[in-house]
Amino acid sequence: MHVGGGWRHAALVAAIAGLGISTYLLIEYVAGRGGICLTGGGCDVVRNSAYAYPLGIPMPLFGVAFYLASTWLAWRSVDPAPIFGVAPRLVLAAAGAAGIAVSAVLTGIEALVLHAFCTWCLAQAAASLALGVAAGLGLWAGSGEEAGAESTRRAQRRKSREVSAERGRLQRSGLLSAGAISLLVFGLLIGSAVSAAQTPALGPSASPGFDLAPSTAPATGTGPVTVVEFADFQCPTCALIAPELQTLVSEGRIRLVYRMFPLPQHQNAELAARAAAAANLQGKFWPMHDQLFATQTTWQNMSDSAARADFARLATSLGLDVSKWTTDLDSSAVTNFVASELQAAETLNLPGTPSIFVNGQPYNGGFTLDDLRNAVAAAG
Repeated sequence: MHVGGGWRHAALVAAIAGLGISTYLLIEYVAGRGGICLTGGGCDVVRNSAYAYPLGIPMPLFGVAFYLASTWLAWRSVDPAPIFGVAPRLVLAAAGAAGIAVSAVLTGIEALVLHAFCTWCLAQAAASLALGVAAGLGLWAGSGEEAGAESTRRAQRRKSREVSAERGRLQRSGLLSAGAISLLVFGLLIGSAVSAAQTPALGPSASPGFDLAPSTAPATGTGPVTVVEFADFQCPTCALIAPELQTLVSEGRIRLVYRMFPLPQHQNAELAARAAAAANLQGKFWPMHDQLFATQTTWQNMSDSAARADFARLATSLGLDVSKWTTDLDSSAVTNFVASELQAAETLNLPGTPSIFVNGQPYNGGFTLDDLRNAVAAAG
């Protein structure tokens, strides 16, 4: 039974598209800056999360390897000769299924853990889905096509001609797809470079005389290296990194300064910042800081009144004067303080949370404890 190669062309195009997207993301990860993102600050949140660097390796590097292998498999599937004893279509279908599964897990993490979506991660997931579906169709349609050997030389010659013709069509399709994707990636990189050139630099140079660590900001630790963190109590990545920073404090490596950067898309972030600022007036900022992050998933989607009640419960558990804390929560002093902190973050044109400075220099590395230790050691 002769089966058309449309599925193969679709798989090849999907693999090349995924390869282009992964390459673009890898360049952005290595460059340490955000590029073009159509989902607000979602790209920065995802890129700055611990999930973006499994085993300390940039996630897009795995994508590049996967899509390179898938591109070769799509090309190789024209030849029915087994790959290590397995039909090429089956290998491609298995790769496609694995790609869909991994993309589903990563998208789930963005939705349920990070609560932020990266435009290019979603596009990459779409490429994985297209690849998997195309490979599955090829496996289903050609289930009997490669089962037996050709019985006559005439049939063998006909098969050889079909393979050659299909390779030619696949080559043209691959070249056109690769050219289009290359142009897209090139355009995105140029766009990112132009955007970066028009954006004020991240760090103190963005505002001469700017004080990254004012005396009004809560600080802890006596280490030789000063780490300033602009964070949002409703930011999942900030919650993940908080224990790591506290570990560096307890090890005597850093002096940690906390700056408030409540993001507008987080409904209770500003209220949580005020709750911590009110606790700070009673000398309990850091205990409240720890509790807000520890209970983040509990209060993040609460109504304003429910969140206030939950924060009051935390204040009680920490031994605060709750009556004073409640008054301070809505006071002009606390409200203005949080507003001034937000203004400071905006003055620095920070891309999102957490934004970290190590001895005054912007930190763009990973967020594992080892990554942070290495950055602190290098700064010291």
